[in-house]
Amino acid sequence: MELRVDEAQALVDEAEEIARNTRTQDEQDLVGDADDHDQEFMSQSVYDKIPSSEAGSTPRKTKKVHRKKSMPILHEHFEPGTAIRELRAHKDTITAIDFDAPFGTMVTAALDDTVRVWDLNAGRCMGYLEGHTASVRALQVEDNILATGSMDATIRLWDLSKAHYDPHGGLGKDDDEDAIAFGTDNHLEPPPGSMADCPLYTLESHVDEITALHFRGDVMVSGSADKTIRHWDLEKGRCVQTLDVMWAAAASMTTTDSGWRPTGRSQSSSADFVGALQVFETALACGTADGMVRLWDLRSGQVHRSLVGHTGAVTCLQFDDVHLVTGSVDRSIRIWDLRTGSIYDAYAYDNPITDMMFDARRIVSAAGEDVVKVYDKVEGRQWECGAGITAAEDGKTPAIVERVRVRDGYLVEGRRDGVVGVWTS
Repeated sequence: MELRVDEAQALVDEAEEIARNTRTQDEQDLVGDADDHDQEFMSQSVYDKIPSSEAGSTPRKTKKVHRKKSMPILHEHFEPGTAIRELRAHKDTITAIDFDAPFGTMVTAALDDTVRVWDLNAGRCMGYLEGHTASVRALQVEDNILATGSMDATIRLWDLSKAHYDPHGGLGKDDDEDAIAFGTDNHLEPPPGSMADCPLYTLESHVDEITALHFRGDVMVSGSADKTIRHWDLEKGRCVQTLDVMWAAAASMTTTDSGWRPTGRSQSSSADFVGALQVFETALACGTADGMVRLWDLRSGQVHRSLVGHTGAVTCLQFDDVHLVTGSVDRSIRIWDLRTGSIYDAYAYDNPITDMMFDARRIVSAAGEDVVKVYDKVEGRQWECGAGITAAEDGKTPAIVERVRVRDGYLVEGRRDGVVGVWTS
């Protein structure tokens, strides 16, 4: 075992050295060229300014993280689809979930109106985040900074590095080493007030529930049922721009583009909320309830391109330097070529897509089943991962998967019964 850990640590050191000298896939995302964005909105020009992955995606200082250095590459020693652990995280449907790194910190929210922070090493709840007066529908965690968007129309920022949490939690050191083994959740309750010092500030501008949010560095965007997108400066803690989704939908009825299809295929009144968002500096991609995917330029506050294809509300999206992947209630996932605006590929499912995410190798999605749908981009094959695969053999009936996240081959999925599963992918 010691030899395996030594080998694993050597691989970690090698990967960190490569990361210091290699631009990551996510650091080559979409963006508009300031001088020629009418002709090529997806210009690479801004990407010359992006720091290396070692420098981080935010200007904030590195926070303390409770994880072991060998953990991020353990998945290399296990087959894809291996169960790591199962957490009985909530008493109701998981509405949002995210984690910062394999075996790092995970945050979950549910219809039981609670937000909980987890140590994925030990499978323990670190504490509860209190402040919202309704369920959280959207959240994101990065470098221990957490943003939560709620049905109470507010967004709250938290610093998870200020949590009063002992990773050993009364366990002996040897026992804590065993706690990272594959298994079920640890039932130790977090101490009261463990998250009392985590709140940073609250953003109040929306007048209806928050349906989506995304931040990178000090730039955040949020979408709401009030039919607007808000652009926030996190350094100053204020809204710097409001984008009217209804206006954009109405304007698209009369606007055409020679290189892209016109966007007036649906009635603008159906665009009653923003289902998904991603921002990179001045480039914003958003998917709305009218099935449209719009690419905004935050410098002008205007829609520059629209992707037409979905026939139902867009519920999730993510882009890299070449492709944008979207999921919809029309029971499909579509992969768009950002250079041409055309559909590169598409996959049909039996149920609406409620969530989706991709990393360098795979696209994972929640498609109304008790398993996660996985598409391996390298091998070009689809497979399933989750408790539903062995349910019949085990005599169990797992709940439907609602939310999924994947990073570096680690997958977490949140279900309708409040259970969270952690897997290798």
